[in-house]
Amino acid sequence: MPEPLRWNSVSPTTGEPLRWGQPGATWDGFWPDPAPPPPPKPRRRSQFSVSELNLPPNMQPFRYLIYLIRGIFTAKPALRPAMSEGDYLDTLATRSGLTRAQVEGLITTQSALHVELARQGIPVDFILKRFRMVPSCGGRYTGPDPDDADVCATLAFSIAIHPDEIDKMRAGCPLEKTGEAGELGPVVESVRSRPGKLLNKYGVGTTGGTEVNGRDFRESRADAEWPVAELVPVAGGAAIPLGVLDCTPTRLVLGGAPAGTTGAYFLKITDAGDHFTTWDQELTAA
Repeated sequence: MPEPLRWNSVSPTTGEPLRWGQPGATWDGFWPDPAPPPPPKPRRRSQFSVSELNLPPNMQPFRYLIYLIRGIFTAKPALRPAMSEGDYLDTLATRSGLTRAQVEGLITTQSALHVELARQGIPVDFILKRFRMVPSCGGRYTGPDPDDADVCATLAFSIAIHPDEIDKMRAGCPLEKTGEAGELGPVVESVRSRPGKLLNKYGVGTTGGTEVNGRDFRESRADAEWPVAELVPVAGGAAIPLGVLDCTPTRLVLGGAPAGTTGAYFLKITDAGDHFTTWDQELTAA
């Protein structure tokens, strides 16, 4: 309901008192309605199609986790193991038709040029609509004449990716939600085989097992339900359930996978509330 104007009254929307010449205010009138919120900005849609990108077949989906932080859901990447320097350079050499030595020379020369320009505060505009280089500095100072050494300690430069490259990444990109964490579901911090405690290994057979450390596997009360654990094949296929032998809020002891189990798997933990998380590193048999 509109708020009537009264002398020395306070705006119900801004908390400010009525002033002479208040925009939108009239005798025997009402406080002006607040300005409507600006419409949300439309999401940028990719202008590329998957067929234009000439991607290799059988690419893996982009994996992500959903985190609940202070009532807000957000997505974070569940990154796969990093590509090694050697594999990266060899792949570039193969795709470019250059030798590995030529690729290394080109990257080294490019990096040296970036440093030379950044030291002079010279940015590089977008190159072939792929990337640009931007020098920067920062810091907080007590006066307008900071010591040069203090400013120098903040100097940096970064490589910014052209929006078209981001569009190419997003165009028809397959996604895979691999779990929920934060205030929502269980969090895995390490996985080791039993016995032996070998990192990122799962136990096999009746004498083997797997120990998982983390948090929020179950509630603290004594009668809390235990989670469910399974091995999910990296290459796809049916999951292998694992028995839960012992469970605390921060530790799981799992039974061994069936005898003869081999290959790479992800460990998936689902709590009593059906919130799940998938350990982001591949496991192999101990």
